[in-house]
Parts: sequence; structure tokens; C-alpha cells
Amino acid sequence: METRQTNKLFGTRRRTQVLLLIHLLAETHASELATLLGTPLKTVQRILNALEDEMLIVGRTVGRERRIRLNDRYFACTELKALLSALARRDRETESVAESLRRRPRRQGKEI
Repeated sequence: METRQTNKLFGTRRRTQVLLLIHLLAETHASELATLLGTPLKTVQRILNALEDEMLIVGRTVGRERRIRLNDRYFACTELKALLSALARRDRETESVAESLRRRPRRQGKEI
């Protein structure tokens, strides 16, 4: 029962997962989140817009990509990060999704 309560701590399970992934990945973008969560891009973009309006996250454009991260200037950023870390330890599914993401380049000529 306790896990179900934390799943919707930030409104909906998906919104909570998006925040957890942003925290675990440190910096990401909407299409990466949508792929990891198996959610339509439009849904993730709507969640990100709402989180940015609430100043929990900030975005910056790099090339054609909008990179998202937690807002270090948010008044309770330290507490938010501590809470998200604790939630991530309890939500093994979201934590394993974040760990499955390969961020380093593949060796040239290596088979996929």
C-alpha cells in the first residue's frame, strides 16, 4: 500500500516517473523520456511544460534539442532531490529503466 501512495506523490504516476527519471539521469530530453517510459511524446511534453511552469525543472536548447534538468534555483531543491532519491530506491521499475539507458558511444565497428 505504501508504494501506491508514493507512485502518485506528484499528482499522477507518470508525472512522478518523469521527475524521478529527470533526477536519475541528471539531464535528459522529452523524446528520451517518452521512449524510456513507453509514453506518447505529447504526454511527456505536457508534463514537462507543467513542471517548468511550476519552476521544478529548467530547460535549455542545445542545437535542436531541449535539454531538461531539475532547477537548482528552486527554493527546496535540496529537499526535492533527497525525496526523489528516496523514492527512486523504492521504485525499482523506474530505477532500472534509467540504468538501462546507454549514454556512452559504442566502439567503432562493433556489432549492434
